[in-house]
Amino acid sequence: MNRFIEFQAQVEAIKARCANGEITEAERDNILRQTQLKDETWGDIWLLSPKEQWFRKANGSTIWVRDYPIALVEPTTLPPISEMDARQIARAVYDCTRCSLCAERKRAVPGEGPVPTDIMLIGEGPGSHEDQQARPFVGASGKLLEELLGNIGYKRHDVFIANVIKCRPPGNRDPLPDELAACKDYLDRQIELIAPKVIVTLGRFSMARYFPGASISKIHGQPKRIGDRLMVPMFHPAAALRNPNWRPFLIEDFKRLPDLIKEAASFHQETITDAAQLNLF
Repeated sequence: MNRFIEFQAQVEAIKARCANGEITEAERDNILRQTQLKDETWGDIWLLSPKEQWFRKANGSTIWVRDYPIALVEPTTLPPISEMDARQIARAVYDCTRCSLCAERKRAVPGEGPVPTDIMLIGEGPGSHEDQQARPFVGASGKLLEELLGNIGYKRHDVFIANVIKCRPPGNRDPLPDELAACKDYLDRQIELIAPKVIVTLGRFSMARYFPGASISKIHGQPKRIGDRLMVPMFHPAAALRNPNWRPFLIEDFKRLPDLIKEAASFHQETITDAAQLNLF
């Protein structure tokens, strides 16, 4: 039997004890938080909270992240990418063999965050820490990213974070065209499902999706409207760590995001108003 399904049964048994009056709700919640399962394959620790939400502490991490053991629980039969939901995309990415990066990766990195949400951050590709933990932006650049978000009143779990490629290139080299093409459908579908008001591109490869041929040093922080959405190119946090002169630009560009979200929200309202007026004719 699947160990994760067995674990769920243990959790249900604890809840049943509470329902039968054997333990209080406070005791139930305390026991549930201490009831954890180790994934022997990766070394991750899993927890199923009193609110029936899965959390994962990746091997090498000290942080609990809302996640779901999709590759260990869900069936492998999936619809076409254009019909997948966010969970199915994650499953497909974990198992993906669309390009040669699958041969050397430890773990694919689908991306994480709420669906839908106002802000989506798109980086370039997983690094060594991400490859180990199956999470985006968890090294030094991730700490800087969380600091930048905190400056504007956001936390990491308020935004969706992804990359233009889902697996680490050997030696952290630049993504190749066929690798970018292999991941494009996944990212396109994620954007469709997340429906962000603002997409922040971090680095030149994500910037090239919306600003082909542009120079990040010349256009950083300058939004571009595409439909009901604003695309905002910014320096990659790793680049700002390598070149401290760029860090102030990155901080100031992030500070504009709340106003840009409001601006993009007005685009959506314009669309609704235009559609209503058309219906009058």
